[in-house]
Amino acid sequence: MRQPNFKILRHLSIGLIFHTMIRKDFERVPSAGSVGPFKARRRRQTLSDSHDFVTAAMKMRNRYLNVLEASLTGTLYGDAPIDPWTGGKYDPNKRALGRDWPGLAQTMIGSARMRNLRHLCETVILNDVPGDFIETGVWRGGACIFMRGILASYAETQRRVFAADSFAGLPPPSPELYAADAGDIHHTHTQLAISRKDVEENFRRYDLLDEQVVFLEGWFKDTLPSAPIQKLAILRLDGDMYESTIQALDALYRKLSYGGFVIIDDYFLAPCAQAVNEFRNREGITSPLIPIDGCAVWWRVTDLANHD
Repeated sequence: MRQPNFKILRHLSIGLIFHTMIRKDFERVPSAGSVGPFKARRRRQTLSDSHDFVTAAMKMRNRYLNVLEASLTGTLYGDAPIDPWTGGKYDPNKRALGRDWPGLAQTMIGSARMRNLRHLCETVILNDVPGDFIETGVWRGGACIFMRGILASYAETQRRVFAADSFAGLPPPSPELYAADAGDIHHTHTQLAISRKDVEENFRRYDLLDEQVVFLEGWFKDTLPSAPIQKLAILRLDGDMYESTIQALDALYRKLSYGGFVIIDDYFLAPCAQAVNEFRNREGITSPLIPIDGCAVWWRVTDLANHD
């Protein structure tokens, strides 16, 4: 099945930027008490028409993001998996929970985690929590593409989406430094090694590759500490290993704004969970871990000590 034309869908959703213009129009319309009956009726009609436009625009944004999610996860066209354990047959329940590796889709995190990501992104946008969005470990780029699509649908031009990855797969374990990673075999899965060129092309197909997308190419220990990021509102970790998780938290957590969110995609993996728990204990983080789908968790930054 052909994927939808996202250039058309996105441009239709851009009508949402007129929301602010409509609010300004409200301010220019005289009050009912200062005009005659005819003009008062006209004012009421103007307000009604404007409300209808905003409602229609909000519905269009919702439809755009729903279809974008369905395409990025492969649920739109029943994309068959390529992982070694599901037998190559598409299962909508497994896909919803991110329990397979899609053959063509741009993300493997599943519908539940994508909807969580959307909810948290929309929360920081609507509550004016300052900062950019980042994912560490992007695979084919699906979650980052989704974040960029969310920003576009809200006409957010001041935030950036950072895509941090080696674009060459996961690193071999370093048990002498990170004992929890001893025996890790993620680096042997060639399906996880997606080139930056391929990820950029995936952004381009959705008409979402622009100056608001920043690629951080290389191992996390080399790229994240010096990343050109002032503030973050969304920190999404998807590095699987202890090493990848602790390096991302050490480099980026203190850049999160108060009210921002941390999402841990691989908390169900013992090495990742160990890194998260040790970091939270060390930093005195008490904000509760909220489960998403049996695999991932998130928490909100609620301590003021290192976040403003």
